[in-house]
Amino acid sequence: GEGEGEGEGEGEGEGEGEGEGELEPPPQTVCNNTVRDTWADVAFPKRIPLGICDAAAPDTDIVDAAVMVRIIGTDIDFDLLASGGTDVVFFDQGAGLPVRLPYDRQVFRNAAGTADDEAIFWVKVPRVNPKTQRAIVWMYFGSRDPTETADPFEALSTYAAAWHFDDAATEAVRLPEARRAQASRVLISGDGAVTAAGLVGRSLDLSGTAFAVLDDTTDQSQIGLPNPFGLTSTQGSFSFLVGPRVGDVAGISIGQAVFFSDGEAPLSEGFDQRSLHLTIASSTDNGNGPADSIGFSMPTNPARPTALSFVVIAGGVIDRAAFNHVMASWSPTKVELFVNGNSVANVPVVGAVTPFTLRFLDIGTSQQLARVLRGRIDELRASNGPRDAAFARFEARSTLDQLVQTGTVDTRP
Repeated sequence: GEGEGEGEGEGEGEGEGEGEGELEPPPQTVCNNTVRDTWADVAFPKRIPLGICDAAAPDTDIVDAAVMVRIIGTDIDFDLLASGGTDVVFFDQGAGLPVRLPYDRQVFRNAAGTADDEAIFWVKVPRVNPKTQRAIVWMYFGSRDPTETADPFEALSTYAAAWHFDDAATEAVRLPEARRAQASRVLISGDGAVTAAGLVGRSLDLSGTAFAVLDDTTDQSQIGLPNPFGLTSTQGSFSFLVGPRVGDVAGISIGQAVFFSDGEAPLSEGFDQRSLHLTIASSTDNGNGPADSIGFSMPTNPARPTALSFVVIAGGVIDRAAFNHVMASWSPTKVELFVNGNSVANVPVVGAVTPFTLRFLDIGTSQQLARVLRGRIDELRASNGPRDAAFARFEARSTLDQLVQTGTVDTRP
């Protein structure tokens, strides 16, 4: 009798303990918040929490934004992941039932040593307030039956077009961007620029004598088809990273960083009624000194008084020795410039914005091929509407890897 009683007591105690363990995994602290979410999918035996936080951000929700998640060998043992990282999925567990999130896997490198292991994902989060939100995203991995689920087009669908420049680009390489089943051609002019190691994967490497043209045709004789990327010229935004070339102690040079054109303007510096562009400029030596500023130009009616005047310029905002996140946002009423998530210029548009058809995205040059930019351009994004300060800060801190905090790996009980 005594033996049976003891056996029943021990069995019940063990069973209850296992059940509670599955429902309530051990807590973790990420972004100064305690997170303890139930297991979203038992097919994945391991997971790691990702906190999205920025205490100095505006107190506002960001909707459907792509968040960069960088995982390195000290975060996860990459040998536990499937080859190529195809066993990775992401869940939003911040409110109610878990929601599986679209993502783009940009980089996955399981190298010989843990220090070189790296994975870069872009995860589309439905809604997040980085100022107040606790960790809401979990990365799950380790499925015994990995299936490719990455969807870069959906992950980056908040943009009209987006480029990573991760290919080892030579002349006429086609890069996938944020339109399903389409890719844009990168025509390299000059000395044959290629991609090089960047801040996020690889980047477009411009030597100062070569520039790049993005278009949407495989036939060089048909370059310049009307509006290949479906972009507007009267309102929108574009953003990118700009940094020095590898080993270039002089740093970023002056020159046009991104240049939208209809391809029909006469030879000029591009400051006319048929172009829109952002330029890396200088505030010293009559504009010929070291790069430290940015200027933005767009066609208006009446036109600006001189051919080379910017609609807006911000001085002393570029660190020519480092990577900077730059965003230009424009509408029929105002232009705002952001550097590393900070608003550096906000001016009203004088006159009416003159619409034109965008045929090219030139990177690094003016139409006259003067002052070709020397540096690296990466993570180019284009949108058909203006962006506010909250989104600009969110995108900048995400792209500069200053937004996501990584917890420790949980193993399913």
